[in-house]
Amino acid sequence: MEVFFYPNFYQLTPPEYTPSQAIIKSKSYTSKLYIPVQLTQHYKTDINTIPAASAQQKLEPFAKIKKAQQQEVKLVSKTTKHNRAVEQFHAFKKKQWAVKPYLKQVQTSQILKTTKYSLFNKVNITIKLKWVYVGDIPLMTKRGHFILNGCARVIINQMIRSPGIYYQKKIYENFSNKWSEKPENSFLRYYADLICNRGTWLRIEMDKYNKIWAQMKRVPKIPMMWFLIAVGLTDKMVLKSIMDSQILLYNLEEDPLNPNKKILPYVKTPPAAWTKIYNLVFSKKKNLSLLRSSRKKKTPLTKVQTSISLPVASQLLKNTFKQEPSAAAAAEIKKLQQQQDIGKKQQELNNIIEVKAEQGRNWIFNRFMNPRTYDLGKVGRVNFNNKLKLTIPLHVTTLTPQDFLAATNHLILVSKGLRELDDIDHLKYRRVRTSGELIQTQIGIGLVRLEKTIREKMLFPAAAQQREPMLVSTTQHSNNDLTKSSTKKEPAAAAHQQERTARSKIQYPSQKIKKPVYSQLSQNNYTGFWPININTIVNTKPFNGALREFFGTNPLSQFMDQINPLAELTHKRRLSSMGPGGVTRDSATLAIRGIHPSHYGRICPVETPEGKNTGLVNSLTAYARVNGDGYIETPFYRVYKGQVQKKTGLYFFSAKQEETIKLAAADLYTSDISFLPNASIPVRIIEDFTKTGRNDIEYVGVAAIQMISIATSLIPFFEHDDANRALMGSNMQRQAVSILKPQRPIVGTGLEARAVSDSGHVVTAKYSGLVTYMSSKKILIYTWGDFYAPEKP
Repeated sequence: MEVFFYPNFYQLTPPEYTPSQAIIKSKSYTSKLYIPVQLTQHYKTDINTIPAASAQQKLEPFAKIKKAQQQEVKLVSKTTKHNRAVEQFHAFKKKQWAVKPYLKQVQTSQILKTTKYSLFNKVNITIKLKWVYVGDIPLMTKRGHFILNGCARVIINQMIRSPGIYYQKKIYENFSNKWSEKPENSFLRYYADLICNRGTWLRIEMDKYNKIWAQMKRVPKIPMMWFLIAVGLTDKMVLKSIMDSQILLYNLEEDPLNPNKKILPYVKTPPAAWTKIYNLVFSKKKNLSLLRSSRKKKTPLTKVQTSISLPVASQLLKNTFKQEPSAAAAAEIKKLQQQQDIGKKQQELNNIIEVKAEQGRNWIFNRFMNPRTYDLGKVGRVNFNNKLKLTIPLHVTTLTPQDFLAATNHLILVSKGLRELDDIDHLKYRRVRTSGELIQTQIGIGLVRLEKTIREKMLFPAAAQQREPMLVSTTQHSNNDLTKSSTKKEPAAAAHQQERTARSKIQYPSQKIKKPVYSQLSQNNYTGFWPININTIVNTKPFNGALREFFGTNPLSQFMDQINPLAELTHKRRLSSMGPGGVTRDSATLAIRGIHPSHYGRICPVETPEGKNTGLVNSLTAYARVNGDGYIETPFYRVYKGQVQKKTGLYFFSAKQEETIKLAAADLYTSDISFLPNASIPVRIIEDFTKTGRNDIEYVGVAAIQMISIATSLIPFFEHDDANRALMGSNMQRQAVSILKPQRPIVGTGLEARAVSDSGHVVTAKYSGLVTYMSSKKILIYTWGDFYAPEKP
């Protein structure tokens, strides 16, 4: 049975309610998601039905099986009690497998309370394709919020570290004693953080003894040499590819400060590295329990069926000589026993090593190479390729051996001063997860839950049907026959029932017998499978439950602030570094909360809350936007030979792209033909400020309010205010209650009309034109020409 989804052909229905209707009726503004689903079932059909003339023919298959069992029991040799028990055990195993080939031809386990049984030797396939209702997707209104149960909700944009690899330094200090104020000496060591969208974060670190380790949370640190070999590399490949590869062997040398510490062995092949990592990662108790369970599966008794056990050999010697064996015979038996013990121990040791290697391989694979548990994303793969100078395809979003090898080599180069460190507070290393991406991630969680429920229902179809299995008849009975069979049983049928109950009570040591499952299909033909419908296995609860959980419990989903239009607009343009996958208020340092030069034109340096959330909750600037990769961009005008090219449009740059240009401020004086003054003009190149001529300037800012948020730009004479007082003014404007009769401010900045119109609280025309009539009920606007006229059918 196979279930296949076609997500590329999804369809969304129009919402049942408009935003205003959803608020009035306390409903949700959602759209139903439909996806075409294909269900493929493989089953067997009968081509011939054999009528059973009498009750004896009904029981004929069971009689043949019973006769075969009796013949097998006779094959048990009459030797010692121990040998007889062993052979009876294997005889029981043979009985079970001897029944199965016969059952493939004659379905004896499916003989029911009917008068016919069938022969199955033809396989058919049924394919069903249907539109399936998967769940409800909340829709964003034109004003940028969601409506759930009549309440307006806003999803805050989250700012997180971009997936990639980052190299940083760490200072180690040595104190003479615990009371000394200053350290005797200090030295630098370096480490690399490998960050992903989903999965385990990995740190490759050099300790104070220049040993390189791979570290993860709740896992002991692993020698980097072991780790590189465990991901599929060989020792020769590692030692030849890495500069000064002798550093990797420091982990395997004796510790001079702790000579009693056990020396780690040198490994050459991946299976040996998997075994060592398994011994290092897993605890002893868990190790023993896994090995015991695997030992039972790996060493079946059937392999020693032909050999004679030592107690049996001694018994045969006793029976042969009718007396105690001689000293030579006893020595021979003892020697055989020692050899057998050595062979068993060696076999157990080999099985243990195989199990450990397999468990270690699975652990490495699931941590970093399984697409279902580890994901870098397209942005992460681009960052890895740019940083490590790799050419891995963008669709490979998991870590590869080349990534680990290049990351280790780059770390050694950083430690020698041949590569630069990364500034993790720079905006080129931070990206924004918008509301659409957050909902997309939650939809993925809902689909994973849906997959789990579908798999469970496919494994247990009876639970999917939600009814008891009923016996199927291959012949049509009259009502009188059915009443007779239900009230009174025939003697042959009773014998049949006793035979079946007796067989069900037999317990085979090797494995359990699965009872036959019956289903209600049709009275004319038995098809041999559960009639599963697509609607019975696809449920809307997992999908809707995941979205409901996100909008109800996630800290990034908040009630919209509707005190005034500015509060609503600011709430939708907010950036938060907290939330799932972000920082916490207690662990955030001043470096995270502070202002960085790359924030210019992207994040407002003034508007931020007071208190514990200072610097963790920010606002986008007036002209900033978020690109497709999640990086914040700000616009600039191009400058050509000293002239500002305003007619060519805006050029948006991210923080990384801005590092390559010479940028001038936006408040520079320009002539009537947009030329900059012919003098030394202050410019910024990356983080350095200098002066240069107008012909060397490449870009210039758009407006003076480009570096501040909308709320801050509403403060008149902002440049003369203290930063702390401006921060309070920006926050307090959002708390003002709107007046009944709106009025223009006496002293304003000119941004008020645009802020109110963009907030959605003011009636705006869809197209520009000439106002010909205006009253308290309607306004008529005539557009220019037929450009905006609707298309004729």
